[in-house]
Amino acid sequence: TSSIPSPISVRPQPSSAAFTLLELMAVMALTGIVAGVGMSGFDRIEPGRSSMQAAVENFIESSRDRARASNQNVVVSLRPETEQESARWQRMVFRNVFEATFESAAAVREQVFLSGQSQLQVAGRLGACLDLSEGGVGAVKGRGTPDLSNGFVIDFDCFPADVAEGNMLTWPGVVSIKQLRNGVLQCQVRAGDGEFFSNITIDSPPAALRALRWQHLRLIAANGQCQLQIDGKPVASTILPKYLSVAQDVPAFGDIDRAWYGKIDEFYVQALQAELGPVVPGDVQMVLSSPTIVFNRFGALDDSHSENVLVRVETFGELLSNFIIGRFSQEVAE
Repeated sequence: TSSIPSPISVRPQPSSAAFTLLELMAVMALTGIVAGVGMSGFDRIEPGRSSMQAAVENFIESSRDRARASNQNVVVSLRPETEQESARWQRMVFRNVFEATFESAAAVREQVFLSGQSQLQVAGRLGACLDLSEGGVGAVKGRGTPDLSNGFVIDFDCFPADVAEGNMLTWPGVVSIKQLRNGVLQCQVRAGDGEFFSNITIDSPPAALRALRWQHLRLIAANGQCQLQIDGKPVASTILPKYLSVAQDVPAFGDIDRAWYGKIDEFYVQALQAELGPVVPGDVQMVLSSPTIVFNRFGALDDSHSENVLVRVETFGELLSNFIIGRFSQEVAE
């Protein structure tokens, strides 16, 4: 008889092409690491196409806001690259650095020191004021002596008496303001070439300051220009040397020997200071059609620009992108 062959037992063998759970987890972890490195390095690879232009446009737009907030021009520029630092955007902005409202609630902060017949707690234009109706001096120590060497704006209200000839404001190293017998308001700003400094004088027309009424004085000294305003109207101006002197003491209203008679209120000082913006990487060049960008106090491109400002973003001579800084906003260049 023929024998019946026994069935052959076939067992599945592990395939060499399959992965274990541990191997799959290791692959997924490596993939995540590689992807993370790639994404984090993307900005460094193409800064001009994405984050760099966006950062610059945001800086430009916030510069317009700073001009509107300070009610002063803001000048934006691109600082060139040096051996120590990369190229970087910056803006020159006026910031409040000193004030005196002469209110009793602010006495500790403002530190107004009286001498002679001067007094506080007298009704002023807004609340209390510094009363120099009988002469005397009110020195404002405040937070010390701010750095005004880049430029400054001084604002205050004054109420001259019937006869108000004398020294109204003395700030050693910075400025002095005098009222002369004929009603001329004389301002002297300390400026020079960086080594030698002198008093640069501007005089208002006669009777520019009227007696027995509140008036607002503003003195602007910045960017090579000096201008005196009374109630918002320019009454005198002149050209200044490049450098302004530094304060040597605190400001003082009035004078013991050459008294000015009247009242002073709402004293504010703004200093021109640099604010730094985005850093430009070494492999990116930003080319501007104007060396400076000036925004007026309304946040618009100043009239000193005859045309819009073109900004080109390049790398190794290749154009990556460009945009236009227009009068009221930034635009895509054609």
